[in-house]
Amino acid sequence: MTENTPPTGTDTATGTDPDARYEQPGYEDKSLGQAANQDQELADRLLAEEGGDVRTAEERFERESHGPGTGAD
Repeated sequence: MTENTPPTGTDTATGTDPDARYEQPGYEDKSLGQAANQDQELADRLLAEEGGDVRTAEERFERESHGPGTGAD
């Protein structure tokens, strides 16, 4: 590979893996938009499942979110 040759990889602007976690921009299996949409749907679902209990839904979200800073690995 030369200096002017871009690295090869699987940069996926639209993402390919719905179960992937979005941890940083760049070569990812999930786009930032996909992660944000999934997390919004997850937040809504968890709040409904927890009967409006925001604290419990928030705790579950931290574990189950597809975004950074969670323990969902």
